[in-house]
Amino acid sequence: MRRKVIAFVLILIAGVILLTYYTPSPTTEKMMASYAMANAEKDTGAQNIVTVVYLYYRYYDTLFEALTLMVSIVAVIYISYHGGGSSHE
Repeated sequence: MRRKVIAFVLILIAGVILLTYYTPSPTTEKMMASYAMANAEKDTGAQNIVTVVYLYYRYYDTLFEALTLMVSIVAVIYISYHGGGSSHE
């Protein structure tokens, strides 16, 4: 029970921090979109704007999303293989 409370508090703190610092303004989003549309082909040579944003401008974001997905899959497989860890509480 103690571990669940600690996990809940940590998740709550992380959520508050993310909501506090992640507040994109509409002006910033419009500026980024207009820059991508105006300079996509010149910067990368690709003609498809979605490809440019996904593979060039947001490369590290895409890379870390895939890494996070892989780590979570490994964790689920590990927990499933070892019986969920219910004997440790």
